[in-house]
Amino acid sequence: MLGRLLVDKGLVTKAQLDEALSERTIHGGLLGETLLRLGFIFETDLARVLAEQVGIPFLNLETIDVDAGAAGMLPRSLGEELRALPVRFTPEGGLVIAVADPTDATLLPQLQLAVNCPLVLTVATLSGIRDGWRNNRRV
Repeated sequence: MLGRLLVDKGLVTKAQLDEALSERTIHGGLLGETLLRLGFIFETDLARVLAEQVGIPFLNLETIDVDAGAAGMLPRSLGEELRALPVRFTPEGGLVIAVADPTDATLLPQLQLAVNCPLVLTVATLSGIRDGWRNNRRV
């Protein structure tokens, strides 16, 4: 599904996708990470397509301020492990969390156990999430 979306959008060629799939068969890992490692796609393009694939918004963490109080709702070590960063509260008292891999079926249950409030998932780049944790020194 992801590969087809990337080809349909013209972000990778069929040959690049085939090469990445072969590489992934040999070395394992996620298709998107393989495409990134091979230099076939930009990280932001990958995150936007992942967001579209699962039907949740993309959030560009380079253009927003992360609420330190929101980030503090999730232990930093768990956030880094899950590749997730709480970025702000919703008006209803929920928590907006940016994630790098929204296709990970174990992600939402782990986040719900760690954070006792309604969650709104968004997709962001992994580098944006890592920078968010690094720049939020208070958490």
